[in-house]
Amino acid sequence: MGDRVIDFGCLIHGNYYSWDYVDILHDSIQRNISSPIRLHVWTEKDRQVPGHISKHSLEDIGLAGPKKAWWYKTQLFNPELYAGPIIYLDLDVVIAGNLDWMRKLSMQNFWAAKDFKCLWKPNRHAINSSVMAFDTRNYEHVWKKFRDNQNRITHMYHGDQNYIDEEIVDSKRWLPEEKIVSYRWQVLHGGMDFKTRAYPRKDEVDVELGPDVSIVVFHGDPKPHQISNKLSEYWQTDK
Repeated sequence: MGDRVIDFGCLIHGNYYSWDYVDILHDSIQRNISSPIRLHVWTEKDRQVPGHISKHSLEDIGLAGPKKAWWYKTQLFNPELYAGPIIYLDLDVVIAGNLDWMRKLSMQNFWAAKDFKCLWKPNRHAINSSVMAFDTRNYEHVWKKFRDNQNRITHMYHGDQNYIDEEIVDSKRWLPEEKIVSYRWQVLHGGMDFKTRAYPRKDEVDVELGPDVSIVVFHGDPKPHQISNKLSEYWQTDK
């Protein structure tokens, strides 16, 4: 089983993230899984990509910037670009633990992390699209509907994850909450008290990872290159 190549993917558009983020993601995944991996990157047609990474050229949808480029994620669901199973990760994640559990995910389902707002809204059942696992051939309608109704959808939904969440219902499954955590809300200073919105252990804890944590998600600010605590030790290339 360890010899089976596992396909991972990421997306980079514009200059909000440097290419270092792609290199670090690739090396971080490979360090933490016992199977060989193939990293796929969805990016602009004219961007040069190293040969060890599989490139998929994005269709220009006329959107750019950190709060617009996320709509390019809808093209992950276009099997004309890539047809098959993929474990997708946003660039602003830090791999902090073993990923072998991801090899066992059934790609008959659509897997996603829970929206971290569920930490203080337990009845909220929406996805966070920073980490997803699925077979692109099963969800082509997500891309086609967006392509045909882009203006309406981008005005109707706050972002890609709200749209994806509504379009995929029956096959949706949650990735383990103990494996994927929020940097700002669960790791920084040992975690936030959601009633007071303060860090009760701020003076005694820099960052704290639970024993089962595999992926730390940096939604919003800061970004991984901006931190200097011990979590930054995980965010490195093998070069």
